[in-house]
Amino acid sequence: MPMNRYTYKLRFHVAIACLCLSSPLLALNSTWAQSQTQINSYIQRLKNPQQRSAAVDYLASVGKPAVPALIKALQDSDPQMRAGAAMTLGKIGPAASEAAIVLMRTIGDKDPTVRSYVVQAIEKIGRKAYIPYFISALNSDKQWERYSATHALRAMGKDAASAVPALIKALEDKDMWMRVNAASALGYIGTPSAPALPALVTRLQDPDETVRNTAAYAVSIIGLSLQEDIKQLSSSELDRAVSSLERALKVLRTPSLKFRQEAITSVQDPLTALQKERLTRVKSYLAPSPKWRVNYPKTHHQIWE
Repeated sequence: MPMNRYTYKLRFHVAIACLCLSSPLLALNSTWAQSQTQINSYIQRLKNPQQRSAAVDYLASVGKPAVPALIKALQDSDPQMRAGAAMTLGKIGPAASEAAIVLMRTIGDKDPTVRSYVVQAIEKIGRKAYIPYFISALNSDKQWERYSATHALRAMGKDAASAVPALIKALEDKDMWMRVNAASALGYIGTPSAPALPALVTRLQDPDETVRNTAAYAVSIIGLSLQEDIKQLSSSELDRAVSSLERALKVLRTPSLKFRQEAITSVQDPLTALQKERLTRVKSYLAPSPKWRVNYPKTHHQIWE
């Protein structure tokens, strides 16, 4: 059926409207495609020693959008490409955190220049970016990877706070040394490891003496950290800490477990400080306000002093 003039005009205007609406998206897609083409062009220049410096500077200025291409380049067969990619990721720094896992896998590269730039990139991106990698490694089938992960998390201290749940799980590992390493790492993390105290108290009765002593050490270190941060603890956090340390002290005093007096004292001291803080807060909460106190004889409200 032939179109009349009205139908033709209507379809024409609809087509124009659609074109106007889609043109920004087309322009955006075109710009993105051009940007990716330029990034890939500079990626290829990493292979050329004469062009590498300028390519690294350009890609570093692009920053995060260039990271996916650099991750791919880090796995290239050409060592020049891998070295240039690692160098660039290091210059991008923390914004290149999504490359962390691939960098960790490349740290054993057969080329010494690549290894050197990979280590520098790891340092510049920042330690926190690697925690998910180490958490994943805790479940590795390879024993050395699990051990290495716990050692790395221990070295990170408080920065490894997000790994606490995974380390609590590792306290149940069948491997005695994994339980030892997990307990030690939790101790070094300090205050953020407070949720691990109940699990560590359980490890105080572990069949293995080394695990028991390491758990005792971890409990004492966490207790001291809590004491240092005592004013920042909420009342509920304080209550849970006191409860856990009281249970720990009871286990430590069990004659059959033969814990040293130093272990008992190292838990007793922070526990005493935390108990005192809790009592102070309770008194402050229960004390009558000044408006009430003026209505009582002095001898009555002296008990709150």
